[in-house]
Amino acid sequence: MKPEIRLDAESVTLTPHAVQRYRERVEGVQRRIAVRRLRWLVATADWQHRPRSWTEIVLHPDVVYGYSPDRPDVCLLVRDTALVTVLSQRFLAQAIPLPRSRRAG
Repeated sequence: MKPEIRLDAESVTLTPHAVQRYRERVEGVQRRIAVRRLRWLVATADWQHRPRSWTEIVLHPDVVYGYSPDRPDVCLLVRDTALVTVLSQRFLAQAIPLPRSRRAG
């Protein structure tokens, strides 16, 4: 079992890419609002070594995955001390087609 992940939220850098992905994939708010909301999500997130099952992404070395109880549908990917990107359940549902076996009809 891997040790619990502790991240100093104040030391996490929000990359411009991550802020833009939040605006595209979570909510289309002004940049300053996106930054404020991302700061909150980083501060309140539970950090894991593996993404949740709905994330359906390839594991990346040295990346930790964060999920805030306030937005459990949003996944934050942090490498070292940088928030590198943001995913959401809605975005992934639209971007990744269901396998044939899970399609209706």
